[in-house]
Formats: sequence, structure tokens, C-alpha cells
Amino acid sequence: MKRAENFIFGASRKLNYISAVTLTAMMGLIFINVLSRILWRPILGTYEITAFLASVTISFSLAQCAAEKGHVAITLFTERLSRQARAVCETIVAIIGTILFVTLAWQCMKHGFSLRRSGEQSMTLLISFYPFVFGVAFGFLMLSLVNLVDLFNSIKKVLK
Repeated sequence: MKRAENFIFGASRKLNYISAVTLTAMMGLIFINVLSRILWRPILGTYEITAFLASVTISFSLAQCAAEKGHVAITLFTERLSRQARAVCETIVAIIGTILFVTLAWQCMKHGFSLRRSGEQSMTLLISFYPFVFGVAFGFLMLSLVNLVDLFNSIKKVLK
């Protein structure tokens, strides 16, 4: 189990690095576009490229955020519970999260295949949508794997 956890968390870190690169590229593109707009004319397709990069930035950073417990947690009620009751709450949240994000990954994959069949592309640069939808699906799948690891860890706490 520890090897699987290390693999999942390692993959999450790598996805987070990709996310950081796409965020940097997005900022650079917007900066250069603003300058070129002032000096000459805007870069064609900046809006589309920014949207595609944003989908990668957000979806690839989700798993690492969850692995680091970097998300907002409301502990007003749970901090008053016993350790055992807190572990049960963590287990329930992990189950719901895993089911939710596996479902989202599955639906994104279905949508990606639909977009691939239809050949839908962006209007300006004619970039296909489906690879980015598959990327979002992969990000959700990685997030569900992190939630699954949390589920097993919280079950261990419940059983102690």
C-alpha cells in the first residue's frame, strides 16, 4: 500500500510541476500579448491558448493540493469530536470525494471521446478540444486516487 501511495503522490507532484509550467506560460503569454497590443497588435488566439492552459493548470494541480491537504477544511464541528468520530467523518468525506471525482473523470472521458468524434476545434487557431478534456479527466482521476489513499488511511484510523 505504501508503494502505491508513494507512486500516486509522486505522480501528483509531477502533474503539479506541469501545472506550474503552464501557469508560467499563461502569464508570459498574457504579458507579451498586452505589450504587443500596446506596441503593435495583439497575438492571435491568446484567449483560446489561455483557456486551454488554464484547464491544464487547474486540473493538474488538484491532486497535489489534496495530497498536501491544501484545500479549505471547515473544522468548526469536527475539532470538537473524538479522534474516532473525526476518523469516521474523514472516511465519509473520502468516500464521497472518490465517488465524485471518479464520476467526473468518467464523464470528462465520455465528453472527450464525443468531441474527438465530432472533430470540434477552437474558432481562431483550430486547436482540437478533446486532448484538453482528456487532460482534465486525468487530473480528476489523479485526484480520485489521492482521495482513495486518504480513504484507506482514514479507515486505518477508524480501526485503531
